[in-house]
Amino acid sequence: MKTDQLEVDNYFMGKALEQAIEAFEKGEVPIGAVIVRDQKILGMGRNRVEECCDVTAHAEIEAIRNAQLLLGDWRLTATTMYVTKEPCLMCYGAILLSRIARVVFGIEDPKKGIFQPRTFFFNGGKKLEITSGIRSEESLELMKRFFFALRNKKRELPLCDIEIS
Repeated sequence: MKTDQLEVDNYFMGKALEQAIEAFEKGEVPIGAVIVRDQKILGMGRNRVEECCDVTAHAEIEAIRNAQLLLGDWRLTATTMYVTKEPCLMCYGAILLSRIARVVFGIEDPKKGIFQPRTFFFNGGKKLEITSGIRSEESLELMKRFFFALRNKKRELPLCDIEIS
C-alpha cells in the first residue's frame, strides 16, 4: 500500500474510531463507520442497536443512510467505507447494494465477519476492494474494554419505549 493512501486510511479510520468511542459511551458495542468520497466525509454512523431497539442499527447501515440522505441518492459510487470492525452479512449486503467501491476495516470478526474465506461467497457481480488491519490495535482495545466492563458490571439495558397500539 502506498504511504499516501495509508495516511489517508489512518486519518479516516480515526474518524470511525471517534464514532466507536461515542457508541461505547452510550453503552453500545463500540463500532463506528464513516463513508468518504474525494477525502470528504459523506456519512458517519455508530452502533445504535440498544438505543433504537433495532437490530439493523449497525454503524455501517447508519453511515450508509446518512451518506445517501446527504447526497440525495442511494448510489454511493466511488466511495470508501471505513469501519472499525469487519462488517456482518447484513451490512455487506447494504455495502454491495449501495455500490460502495472500497471497505477498510480495523479488526476481523471470525464469528460474524463476511470477508473470512469460509463466508465470502457472493459479490453480486460488483467489484469491491477490501483493506483490513488499519488501526486494528485501537479497535481491538475498545472492544476488549467494552466487553470486560459488560462482563464485570451487570449494566442495565435501556427499556424500549415503543408502544404497541
